[in-house]
Amino acid sequence: NDQILEDPEEIFIDNNFFTLFPRKVLSGRQTNLLHSLDEIVITRSFALKYFKSPEDAIGKIMKNSYRETLTIVAVVEDAPANSAFKQDVFELDKFTTEMTDRISEDRQWSQFENEIYLLLEDKASADVFRKKLQTYLEKNNYLNTLTVKMIPLTDMRHTFGSELSFNLSYIRTFAITTILLLLCVFFNFINLLLNRIYQRIKEIRLRNSIGAGKRELIIQLLTELTLQTGIAFVLAFCLLELTSSLFCKTFDTKIADPDFYTSLIIITLVSWGVLIVVSFPLLLRFIRTSSLMLSGGISANRKGSFRKVSMTIQLGICVFFLLSTFIMLRQISLMKHKDLGFQKEGLIHITMDYRDRSGITHELVTLPIIDEFVECSIFSITHEPHTQNEVNWEGKPDDFNPNFQVIKAGDKFLDAFKITLLKGNFINEGDSDPEDWTTPGNTAVINEEAARIMGIDNPIGKKISIWNGVIYGDGKRGQKELEIVGVVKNFQAASLRNPILPAIITLDGSKWNSYCYYARVKPENEQAAIKTIRTVFEKHKEEGDTTPKIQTMTDVFNQLNKSEDASLQLFSLLAILCTLISIFGIYSVSSSNIAQRRKEVAVRKVMGASSKTIISMFFKEYLTIVVIANAVALPLAWLFMHGWLEQYPYRISIGLWMYAIILLATSALIICTVLYQTLKASETNPAIVIKRE
Repeated sequence: NDQILEDPEEIFIDNNFFTLFPRKVLSGRQTNLLHSLDEIVITRSFALKYFKSPEDAIGKIMKNSYRETLTIVAVVEDAPANSAFKQDVFELDKFTTEMTDRISEDRQWSQFENEIYLLLEDKASADVFRKKLQTYLEKNNYLNTLTVKMIPLTDMRHTFGSELSFNLSYIRTFAITTILLLLCVFFNFINLLLNRIYQRIKEIRLRNSIGAGKRELIIQLLTELTLQTGIAFVLAFCLLELTSSLFCKTFDTKIADPDFYTSLIIITLVSWGVLIVVSFPLLLRFIRTSSLMLSGGISANRKGSFRKVSMTIQLGICVFFLLSTFIMLRQISLMKHKDLGFQKEGLIHITMDYRDRSGITHELVTLPIIDEFVECSIFSITHEPHTQNEVNWEGKPDDFNPNFQVIKAGDKFLDAFKITLLKGNFINEGDSDPEDWTTPGNTAVINEEAARIMGIDNPIGKKISIWNGVIYGDGKRGQKELEIVGVVKNFQAASLRNPILPAIITLDGSKWNSYCYYARVKPENEQAAIKTIRTVFEKHKEEGDTTPKIQTMTDVFNQLNKSEDASLQLFSLLAILCTLISIFGIYSVSSSNIAQRRKEVAVRKVMGASSKTIISMFFKEYLTIVVIANAVALPLAWLFMHGWLEQYPYRISIGLWMYAIILLATSALIICTVLYQTLKASETNPAIVIKRE
């Protein structure tokens, strides 16, 4: 009924898609869902949004932006929240279908931009298949311009989805750090558990003297441990309920409630089992030892060794997190303050989804709050910039095919971005060819990196050719020759996970009907300008138009750096938790240790030791633990963070001064933790202690 619908999320597929990824069919055709290019399949949510029911949607005819008629033949169930295929509309890939029989296989490999999904036989080896595929590509010389990567479907979202907040390397990093934190908690818990039991030696000897056997004593202690685990489970359940929404938002995922609770129960049972397995032999040894020792004490050497080892491990993990967080903070600070080659403050990115583009852009250029306004075709700053390697110039080696970022923009591009022109002139509309709608410009401007890649000292006046966006019937791509008229300073045209790419800037012929626009305003007027721009969009809104995407370039880079910011928050939280756990554990153990050694302290004072000597003795013991922990943890943290930094083309260097800061910080932390107990022990009257002992 001529109703205009919002642009749906659409995916172009082949006939085997629903065989590999089956969906429940709610209405319409039940098998072999798509037969021809003029048929589509939609989801339940899309059907309910625009039709009365899934049944009512069957047979409805729609037209796409190319005026092609499409008929709805089936309605399928929506995909799960974590699916990689959450599109609303499924349509056969017309381009691939029509071009497969028209172009050669080598051009298909280099020109088709499809994701290929393979279902191997049950007994087939993925590694063997990968090697055969690599051999095939090498044999046919496809690898000169092609990189093929094969991964399991379960890893796809966080490996290829670099636009997402977190890729697979981040998830592995978080898993490793979580294990380290659990180790810290585990050693701290065992240390405190045994320390508490040592303090109950009189109670245990008394129970043993009135008839309680070793079995009853061990059962009592294990029962107490089980109750503590149960209380921890309840607290963990409450804490997870409170923080699960924040977790889902931070990690851009959704947790299914049944899986969530099942995982919590499994983790609790496994933790309880590990504690029982580790604690039982320690408790059994403790019970046997305590019943044989007349003084009711514990072997100092055994206890002291375990105490020192556990404290060293805890402190080492703490050092690991502190250095990692410090390095991450420095790296993110570098990324946030790096010179981008253009001024991002006061620059607003506008995505033109509305139909009345011409009316909107004509009105936007008249707004007094906007200083400069420029069209940029589809140019956006992302993790994965659009590039092409079909760029040719005089003297280019045949086997050299670097990727260039081709930016189609208006002649106000430099003024809007505030990019420095180093040589020559910038492109202008007077050099355009109105008959060429794909690449109207006859001139181009390159950046310093492009000049370096080409190996041209003076590129002004040189000729280059680029793909003009046309694909002929035989699969060959059309070329457009351009004259280089200027060189601009390098600028960051992609996220900071990418180095500065060689860029070619040529004229965008769709001045009033482009897709991406950039507006230059005064930095203090950014939000006011966005509000004014939205008002213009509302005036020209038509049925089916979606909410316009308008954001400052600062927000664009903040979104691109979201995973780094979240990583810093997570590491900071882990560092704080680990530090607190270590402080409480060391404080408890040091208090118990100093209390048990009060007779030794008293004897030393009677023999002439001063308070300063006593304090130095304890500080020396704990600072030795600090030095050992740093000596082990700092190299491991360097190795871990060095690998993490390798993913960034612009990264900090890890200097010795960072190690010194962490060493001094942990030393001060330990001294402050044990200071009170040490001062108290050094000031105790030895006569009172010896009399009490």
